[in-house]
Amino acid sequence: MGFKNVALIGCDHNFVTKGAANMTVEAGEKDSNHFAPNYFAGGVKWQLPDLFESEIGYTLAKNMYECYGRKIVNATEGGQLDVFDRISLAEFIHENDN
Repeated sequence: MGFKNVALIGCDHNFVTKGAANMTVEAGEKDSNHFAPNYFAGGVKWQLPDLFESEIGYTLAKNMYECYGRKIVNATEGGQLDVFDRISLAEFIHENDN
């Protein structure tokens, strides 16, 4: 798509529900694992993420982007995704406002 710099937003990389990667779990009345309490709620079955494999994918993406002189940053407030450099969204927009 031609982007030189990319900011990730909303990547908390953390889940309240714990268990093995890809384990099927059943949601309660409210979802405390996602940005919206009804994202997976009311008994919906879903699989826990494989955060380790996600980090491998993120690292590959970061390395490939950097090989081409581009950059991916994490503009999420808080969260536990530390593969990418952190920057505020306001700072990212200011630096990339062309």
